[in-house]
Amino acid sequence: MEDLLNRSALLRQAILSTVDHPLADDSPRLLASMDAALMSLEHADALRTLLQAGMASSAMALMRCQYEAFTRSVWILHCATDDQVELLSLPPEAGTSEKGLPMLSKMLEAFANVSELGNLLPNLVGLKVHAWSPLNSFVHAGVHAMSRSRDGFPAPLAVNVIRMSNNLSMLAGQHLAVLTGVPGLQKEVLRLNETYAECLLFDEGKRRAIEARVQVKR
Repeated sequence: MEDLLNRSALLRQAILSTVDHPLADDSPRLLASMDAALMSLEHADALRTLLQAGMASSAMALMRCQYEAFTRSVWILHCATDDQVELLSLPPEAGTSEKGLPMLSKMLEAFANVSELGNLLPNLVGLKVHAWSPLNSFVHAGVHAMSRSRDGFPAPLAVNVIRMSNNLSMLAGQHLAVLTGVPGLQKEVLRLNETYAECLLFDEGKRRAIEARVQVKR
């Protein structure tokens, strides 16, 4: 577990180093989208810190925060109106209402109308379908949260949570690459799959394909 946490921290550093370029422009839309993506990566850092400290239930609650922050960053770039972008760019003391901002399900519905998100949407929907109920339970002190608090958090489940969180971090990295407008930068982020394959949650077919590519390069 300790090795996985350490390698995951290195993956985070590698993602940020890869996308360390100026934004394509300094518009409020790109700045707000970047802020949400970086917030998603921050939640991933906090999740690992909590797991390392033995606070697994709190870590699981942050998994939902990470997922929603990333989804918001994509929605800001592709779907938000100018008024919604302006709202998200205001300081809290402005006293504006957030009622004009969509909840998660509405953001995902909006993604279905954006052709560029055709590959991303199934990943986000799949995670919501399979993990949303337990994640909500941890946020609201439901059955999953109470059970894990009593009986402990199994190591295999913790490993999968870390890997799932890293998957989301990789998606955030690719999104940050898009915001730079640098050609080919998304592919540079994707190449981290090979270096940090043990940190990511893949189906066995994809994992074998990645391992085979790594062996060929060696």
